[in-house]
Amino acid sequence: MQIDLSRFRAAFFVEAEEHLQQMETELLQLETTPKDSELLNSIFRAAHSIKGGSATFGADVISKFTHILENLLDRLRNEEFDATPELVELLLSSVDVIDGLIRNARDNEPLPAQFEAIYEELIKVNSKGSEVSAQPTAVQATNQPGTKTRFQIRFVPSTNCFEFGTDPLLVVREVKSLGTITKFVVDSSRLPSLPDLDPEHCYLSWLIELESECGKQAVEDVGMFLDGESKFEVTELEQAPQQVEVPTPEIDEPTPAKSKAESPKSQPVAQGKVAESETVRVDRNRLDVLINQIGELVIGTSMVEQDVMSLTDSMPPESLSALGKIVRDLQEMSLGLRMVPIASAFQKMQRVLRDLSKKLNKQIDFITEGDDTELDKSVVDQISDPLIHMVRNSIDHGIERPEDRIAAGKSPVGKINLRAYQQGGNIYIQLSDDGRGLDRDRIRQKAIERGLVQPEDALSDSEICNLIFRPGFSTAEKITDVSGRGVGMDVVRKNVEALQGSVTVTSEFGKGSTVTVRLPLTLAILDGLLVRLTNEVYVIPLLSVVESIAVDSSAIKEVVRVGEVIQLRGEVVPVLRLHHLLHIDEQSDVNQQILLVIVEDQGRRFALRVDELLGQQQVVIKNLETHFRKVAGVAGATILGDGRVALILDLLGLSSISTHEATLPQSVTN
Repeated sequence: MQIDLSRFRAAFFVEAEEHLQQMETELLQLETTPKDSELLNSIFRAAHSIKGGSATFGADVISKFTHILENLLDRLRNEEFDATPELVELLLSSVDVIDGLIRNARDNEPLPAQFEAIYEELIKVNSKGSEVSAQPTAVQATNQPGTKTRFQIRFVPSTNCFEFGTDPLLVVREVKSLGTITKFVVDSSRLPSLPDLDPEHCYLSWLIELESECGKQAVEDVGMFLDGESKFEVTELEQAPQQVEVPTPEIDEPTPAKSKAESPKSQPVAQGKVAESETVRVDRNRLDVLINQIGELVIGTSMVEQDVMSLTDSMPPESLSALGKIVRDLQEMSLGLRMVPIASAFQKMQRVLRDLSKKLNKQIDFITEGDDTELDKSVVDQISDPLIHMVRNSIDHGIERPEDRIAAGKSPVGKINLRAYQQGGNIYIQLSDDGRGLDRDRIRQKAIERGLVQPEDALSDSEICNLIFRPGFSTAEKITDVSGRGVGMDVVRKNVEALQGSVTVTSEFGKGSTVTVRLPLTLAILDGLLVRLTNEVYVIPLLSVVESIAVDSSAIKEVVRVGEVIQLRGEVVPVLRLHHLLHIDEQSDVNQQILLVIVEDQGRRFALRVDELLGQQQVVIKNLETHFRKVAGVAGATILGDGRVALILDLLGLSSISTHEATLPQSVTN
């Protein structure tokens, strides 16, 4: 039987990344609690899992590197070393190297630049022996480096171990890698006659004697991932090998003819396995296809309801309404399958803050709230980059140096708070610091120097603060490897907009700043306001809608270099004629009332002129760029209940088109 390993290899890479993330998080915790044995055990298990998986799929470089790391972690567990800040730094660098090695094996990326240096450093530390240990322990006395201990290992795989993905020969090879095998006995007493032999069952077992410098715990850990019915028993032998006879292993496993219920030991194990199988790893592409098909089902159901209503000129029958409710419930449930806690993205920020604060000699407390807030998996994956830039900006530009904070009457230790919460159909992520805040005068001056604004432009506090999101903008005096190139917050804005969200900043000079990111719960469904322009229907994201108003045509004024505007409660709001921007023939005004939808994006408000409001509706987003080029002002499309296609408007794109046209000479725009 030919087994396609590519699918399992891909699963290994996914699991390895999860183990690396776990290791990084727990190593950061180890800095503050260096004596936590549970943390060390968990870190060791994660490294052991990566090592075993990489050896299985032929990633020998990963396996070799992780083996050296695993030895060091084992000695840490045995208290031969102390978890000093320098050693934790080395372990964190090792995690970075393994991450690079995984990308090398998966994507053929170059080997990480620090691979050889970290590998040699791990060997060097491993070879130091007990002189680096503060206090020798009983474990060290029996397992000093260079002193070999003899172990007897009785390995009896369960007959159905293959069902759990276990290869007994890999376990045996793992034992061999720990030292020298002096006895190797294969027991075939469970092997049935040929007619009764099941090729998918394992009938062999092994009795192995091993001489190794590793401790007993390291040997026992080889069998940590076996299923509950398999046996992996490790016994430390006496010093004289001639006193030990190799008995034939007594196999008390149930024979293939017996049921699992007849084995008293199998019952509690079976209960444990139920808990382990409560989660199932599903390929994201399959999940996306499922959600897309359910979205099509929702559209189809709406179309049927519309057809029935048009034919009968009445409300659809109760059975069809019940079907529609079931379909919508199914849609909500399917979308819930992609929801994951944002904790994974938050945990990455801990490492960024640790490394950068050390580099800049700043003391910072990092506090996270709402780690369990759930968000669409695709959004969580894509929000990491914006968060990294936000955290780096807050550390570099926001938090002052300890001496500057003391001079300003503050604690020398700065605070950065990263918070997530759900409100309505949106997720809000706020990054706050108690640093120096934004210097509005300096920001304005820099913007004028770079030609981003004109000296005569009247800007509100909010508009000045939001200048930091403009491409190329930076207030840094010199360019460093941390900041000064003006791309950080620009990346934040672009990435957030790509997620159909928005970002704003508020600040008080001398007291700190808060950057707020607003995101939709999911990218597959959009709450939209349906509007009519002549004979076409368009969708405005409800996330950005503030209000809708009807005004007299006389209320709209013309301003040079700005275009049409309206004064709304003392605020001058630009008016965008959607007909003009989207090249639609505009109907002549029958009455003097004009309908405007007030929207807000990136801290700016503007009014969209429309012909009619059709109501609020959840729509399934369809990406147009798969078949068409990018169209400015259009974010996607959806299919309405009557079968018509409605374009979803990109407010930032429309605003950019309008701004560009407003700055052109009148002869060009006419």
